[in-house]
Amino acid sequence: MSISPLHARPASPEQERRRARLVLLLVMIGIAASLLAYAISPAVRHAVGHAAHSVKHAVTHVFDPDAGKHHTGTAALHLVAPLHAPHRGAGASHGHAGSSAKTG
Repeated sequence: MSISPLHARPASPEQERRRARLVLLLVMIGIAASLLAYAISPAVRHAVGHAAHSVKHAVTHVFDPDAGKHHTGTAALHLVAPLHAPHRGAGASHGHAGSSAKTG
C-alpha cells in the first residue's frame, strides 16, 4: 500500500499536451499580471528599482576583481575630530573641554 492518498496514473500523450498547454497558459497569466502591476503601481516600480539596485550591487561585489584593494577594513573611516574628549587625569573637570577645574 502506498503512502500517498492519490495514485499517479500513467498519462496519455493527449493528457500530457493538455497539461503542458495549461502550464504555459498559467505562466503567461502570471507574467501578464506582473507586468500589469508594474505598469499601474508606482509602489511596485519603486520596489523593483530598489531590488534592481541591490542585485546590481551584489553582482558587482561578487565579480569585482579588485575587491581586496577597495575595502581594507577601517581605511574607509575618516574621522574629522575625536568622538570623545581625551581623558585628562584624576583632577580634570567634568564640564566642557575648555572649562577649568580651579575655582578661585
